[in-house]
Amino acid sequence: MLVRRFYMVSLLAVLLVQLCMASLSLATNSSSNFTDLSALLAFKSEIKHDPNNVLGSNWTKTESFCNWVRVSCSRRRQRVTVLNLTDMGLQGAISPYVGNLSFLVTLDLSNNSFHGHLIPEIGRLHRLKLLILEVNLLEGVIPASLYHCQTLHVIFLVHNILRGVLPKWLSNLTSLHTLFLGQNNFTGTLPSTFVEPPTGFCGKSFKLPSRISRRVMHIKGPIPKGIGSLRNLNMLILGDNNLSGTIPSTIKGMKNLQKLYLDGNQLEQSIPIEICFLAKLGEMTLQNNNLSGPIPSCIGNLIHLQIMSLSSNALSTSIPSSLWSHANLLFLDVSFNSLEGNLHANMRALKMLQSIDLSWNRISSKIPAILGDFQSLSALNLSSNSFLGAIPEQLGDLITLDYIDLSHNNISGEIPKSLVVLSHLRYLNLSFNKLSREIPTQGPFANFTVASFIENEALCGQPIFQVPPCKNQSNGKPKAKLLLKFIIPIFAFTSILIVVILIMMKHRKNNMKTQNTIDVVPAVEHRLISYQELRHATNDFSEANILGVGSFGSVFKGILFEGTLVAVKVLNIQLEGAFKSFDAECKVLARVRHRNLVKVISSYSKLELRALILQYMPNGSLEK
Repeated sequence: MLVRRFYMVSLLAVLLVQLCMASLSLATNSSSNFTDLSALLAFKSEIKHDPNNVLGSNWTKTESFCNWVRVSCSRRRQRVTVLNLTDMGLQGAISPYVGNLSFLVTLDLSNNSFHGHLIPEIGRLHRLKLLILEVNLLEGVIPASLYHCQTLHVIFLVHNILRGVLPKWLSNLTSLHTLFLGQNNFTGTLPSTFVEPPTGFCGKSFKLPSRISRRVMHIKGPIPKGIGSLRNLNMLILGDNNLSGTIPSTIKGMKNLQKLYLDGNQLEQSIPIEICFLAKLGEMTLQNNNLSGPIPSCIGNLIHLQIMSLSSNALSTSIPSSLWSHANLLFLDVSFNSLEGNLHANMRALKMLQSIDLSWNRISSKIPAILGDFQSLSALNLSSNSFLGAIPEQLGDLITLDYIDLSHNNISGEIPKSLVVLSHLRYLNLSFNKLSREIPTQGPFANFTVASFIENEALCGQPIFQVPPCKNQSNGKPKAKLLLKFIIPIFAFTSILIVVILIMMKHRKNNMKTQNTIDVVPAVEHRLISYQELRHATNDFSEANILGVGSFGSVFKGILFEGTLVAVKVLNIQLEGAFKSFDAECKVLARVRHRNLVKVISSYSKLELRALILQYMPNGSLEK
């Protein structure tokens, strides 16, 4: 009986304890939830402008705050873990009551207009991992209380009005792997503690202050030599500051570095060859510094390099041939330097390269024809150098090209007709060269102005380009002048000589008339036939019109414009001795008539084609 009573009393006691604990837990959760609710309502009260009235219509007591827009809670305790109000156009201050959201893991208020100081109460958020406050109007210094957020992984404070020196204790946030502080007004030197990881920091990836646009951070002084100890760093962005000194050779220790942005500083001396040890490097921008000396010849070791900008320095000597071995290169800019010499004959076709800028250097060579094999090229700038020779016809193969600047060089010859097929070409500058002959008017040239062609040697064309009109005789080419000056007189002399010889032979035969008597006749007027008429007559020298093939050329059947059937004998000018054969045949047929010789109607002799236009024999021969 006593045992039974004892059992009942014990059971009641246990139930009473559990009931008390449940009540206490409920009271605690209720109190904690009230704390979060109060903090969120206090945050809302500091918002002075909500353009879409999201908080005003949704953040109300009629519904659990865990269901509010941009608020996330833990499942079990229903505590606020994420507050994400990015890109909402909100204006106001950040309430200090945010520090009461003790379970908060992510605070993202980026791309709004929050103003005032960065509140020190954030230092009470010991579970905080992501602090993203970029693109706001926050001012003042980074509060020292932030040091207590030891679980922070990411800090984004880019594009605010923060000032002061960079706190040394930032490197003691042992969980931090991404830190973006660019586009602020920080001053002072780069703390050495940033590149000398403290105890417990080994194995972490630590990204130094960065930038998005061209605004400065005013960081000055040298790059610490200890930077090489950051072996797991994959991005170093220190552009547009006042860094001075050299790029330390210890940089070779950053084995995992993928992006190196040191542009817009005052770095000097040469690019260290140790940079070639960064095997994973994909982007390197060193422009707008005072770097000198050569581009390291080992640059070809960076097989993953996609972006390389070395412009606006004092680099000298020639471009190393290894530079043209980067199969993955997309963007190359070495403009505004003192590079000289030739572009290497062993250049490889970089089929991925989209932009080349070699302008404002001292390069003196022909423009390599292999550029026509750079299949993805959209921008080519070779201006303000000493390039010479002709513009390669192969540039017409770059169908994606939309920008060409070859101005201020010594380029000569004519503008290639192949460029008229570049339908995407929007900018062309060939000014200040030695170009001659006609400016094309087809394709993209219809949209260009006089500015693209000024200060050349002998260009001609349409009045819109402010150049003289092209003369008809200019199309005859220098070869035609040579023909008139030398070849025709020689041909006439030879013809007279043949006539004399034939007369002498006739007298030696005592005026005997035979079946094969040859009559020498005076020169006759032959009809002039143009190259276009020959192409039209033979259906563009179609194989279907071939009558026969000889040792020095082919004979085509043709119909002239007036309907006359002819046989066109076309010389194969590639064969040795072909010109002599053609000249000899012309000399004989022009002055001699015989019943077994086909009548010559005309001839055509230009650089691109030599042909005889003969009487067509429908039955295959004179005899038939």
